[in-house]
Amino acid sequence: MEISTFELLVKRIAPPPAPQDVARRVVQGYFLTVTNLESKDLTFRIRFNISKPNPAGDPDRTLFNNAGLFFDIAGPNTSIPLSGGANSTVFAGSFVLPAKQTASVQLLPNTNLFAAANPDFEVRGFVTLRLPPIEGQAQSLTPVKVLLNPEIRGTFLPNNFPGGIGGDFDQINYPLAISTGKALNEISADLPLIIPPFPLEVINALQGNVIDEILDGDNLEKAQSLIELMAQLDSNPRNLENLSEALSKLNIPVRVSANSSN
Repeated sequence: MEISTFELLVKRIAPPPAPQDVARRVVQGYFLTVTNLESKDLTFRIRFNISKPNPAGDPDRTLFNNAGLFFDIAGPNTSIPLSGGANSTVFAGSFVLPAKQTASVQLLPNTNLFAAANPDFEVRGFVTLRLPPIEGQAQSLTPVKVLLNPEIRGTFLPNNFPGGIGGDFDQINYPLAISTGKALNEISADLPLIIPPFPLEVINALQGNVIDEILDGDNLEKAQSLIELMAQLDSNPRNLENLSEALSKLNIPVRVSANSSN
């Protein structure tokens, strides 16, 4: 399900040559509090869909190498691997939330950005939360109940950070609107997607993040990624039949065949 929008920042309130007293920098992260109301442990997949950098390739408009994903129930933060590459617009990670437990999931800017001379990191997008299949099986046959509370938290750092002693620090936090308009929500488990086998040489030669896109996409996005993957195969009848079967499992009534020439 779609949860909320998000925005990460590490930048000055007003860029130079603004006066020093208004040139403090803000560091802003995304926090999602999640409660598993079910009587069994669940594995969630959280996905951050970012706006496309403009201009393309701008290193200050992507989560790649700029942010970390963390998870905390009642102890220290645990790092969650965040998928996604330099050209990705989708970044995702998974975490296990035990029954009746509440966790804080945090997407935070990397600390190396804080002390930059003129930081300009700014990324926004929207967040989705899913229940992916585990070992080829749906995690639940009925929607699971969760409590959700998304918010933004930020810190204002003095202009001379990290130099000097003391300084003008402040903190902010504000809730974000949930897409459903309520804290109590239900999430339906994803059904397993059976992907036809591909030759090893094709898997090794894949460009970009096709595998991540298949794992993290909705059914339409998975179908698009499958088409991209199959486009790299020879158009022999068996490969094309595999593609048709995969599309059929996604309820997409399309069959493919090789072009014939007269």
